[in-house]
Formats: sequence, C-alpha cells, structure tokens
Amino acid sequence: MRGLVLLVLSALLWCAPASAEIKLGIFPSNDPAKLHAVMRVFAAELSARTGEPVTTVVTRDYAELVQRVRDRSVDLAWVNTLNYVRLVSEVPAARYLATYMERNEITGRVTPYYQSYIVAPRASGLDSLAAIRGKRFAFTDRASTSGYAVPNHLLRTHGFDPDADFSKVLFLKRHDRVVDALLQGSVDAGAISDGTYFTAQRNHGDVLSILAKSDPIPLDAIVSSGSLADATVARVKRTLLEMPADHPFFHAMRDVLGWNAAGFEVRSDAFYDSVRAISGNP
Repeated sequence: MRGLVLLVLSALLWCAPASAEIKLGIFPSNDPAKLHAVMRVFAAELSARTGEPVTTVVTRDYAELVQRVRDRSVDLAWVNTLNYVRLVSEVPAARYLATYMERNEITGRVTPYYQSYIVAPRASGLDSLAAIRGKRFAFTDRASTSGYAVPNHLLRTHGFDPDADFSKVLFLKRHDRVVDALLQGSVDAGAISDGTYFTAQRNHGDVLSILAKSDPIPLDAIVSSGSLADATVARVKRTLLEMPADHPFFHAMRDVLGWNAAGFEVRSDAFYDSVRAISGNP
C-alpha cells in the first residue's frame, strides 16, 4: 500500500507544471546587447514581485514584436506608441497596463511625453528644413513613432513629400544607427528621438543641429498579450506603479541607454489619440 501511495505521489509531482515563465518582449530601438542588459534588471524586479521567472526577448524589428503579442509568444511587451495604437485596434486580447515616463532633459519634470527631432550634422552647415531638400535622409523603421510616423507627418506639414523630395531615403532600423550614419557622413539628415539626441550630445558633444521638433508624443506602453492570469497581470501592474525613481532599473536605463527613465503611470486610452490621428488607426 505504501508503495502505491509513493507511486501516486511521484506521478502527481511529475505531472505538476513547473513555475510558469513570463516572456517580456521589447522593440529594438537600440543595440540589442544594451537592451538585454537593462531589461534583465527589469525582469529581475518583475520576477521578484510576481514570484515567476521572467525572461526578455529583443525582437528583430517592430513588426515582430506586434506579431509576438498577437500570437502570444510573449506575455508582456514594451511597445512603442505607434504599435500600441495598432495593437489595441487589431488584437482585442492585448491589455494596456501602464505608460513609461521620463525626466525631461530640459525642464527636469517627470513626464509621459517625448519628442521627435529632425537633425543634421552641425559641420554640414545645413541649418533648416529647406536646406535638406534633395539630400539623403534617414528614418529608423516604418513602425517607429519618433523615427518615422511623427517626423514623416512633420515633414509633410512643412511641404515635403518624403518619398520624392530627398535624393535618397534610408531605413536604418535603430535610432543610434541614424546618429552613426549622420556622424559618418553617409546621410545628410535624419529623424531621431529627443533622448537619442541628448545621448549623442553627451557622447560626442554639440555635433548635431536640430532642424525641427515635433509636438509632444505619448511615451511607450506596457501591455499584456492576454496570456497571463488576471492575478499575475495585477501584480505586474502594481510592480510598475510602485517602482521608485531611484530604482536600479531606472539607473541602468540612464547609464546604459541614456534614457532618463523615471517611472510608470496609468493613462486613459485617449492619451494616445494624437498618434492615432497621424497613423490612420481608429
């Protein structure tokens, strides 16, 4: 009898599911090695607070992250603004959790907004949007908010047709690659986030001229793909909102990526309507 009990207990233990692993996806805005380094700190905090192991996935491009949320091969995703409005329109199961915030480099205020800058190398002498007509221009990715959607709209409002008014248009996938191309002279102007501009300024000095700035853009969103239990989602959300401004993750974001990370807050879905208006998403 004792042997039968042990056999049943062994079978139950063998069949018991291991602790679920939460997969966190993030879009490749920067060097993947740097993103993995900082996201490991983020994952460790989420793991400690949820009691479940968390692993990170840096996708090849923005589109892959959207697809991973759609097919639930990631459980949580750090998505840029443009893909957020697409996701909630196309993937009903995707659930908004919180909006990322940064400390504004100029005002010092913590805010859920950032900007897109159109820039050129200062040494080029290009000092206005009019001066870059007919030049070589770099965007990041067609699914990027500050690296394409917003600057594309900004250029069009200033009378440009980005598809026809540049001698060459490149899509370099990452914001830091646009800066590298500008400094190497392989493009004449480009679109980057304000955070990328300030990081370049810290690393290289005053080498870029700002030709145009966008209106404030809502910052990235954290979403659930719909695969996690409600209780786990609630713990993740609580973790985000309770992270103090001096948390090691925010320090890592600033030290490794140059992002002035400062917290998370919950906004209404209407917060992202300004991006919907230029993206064509309802």
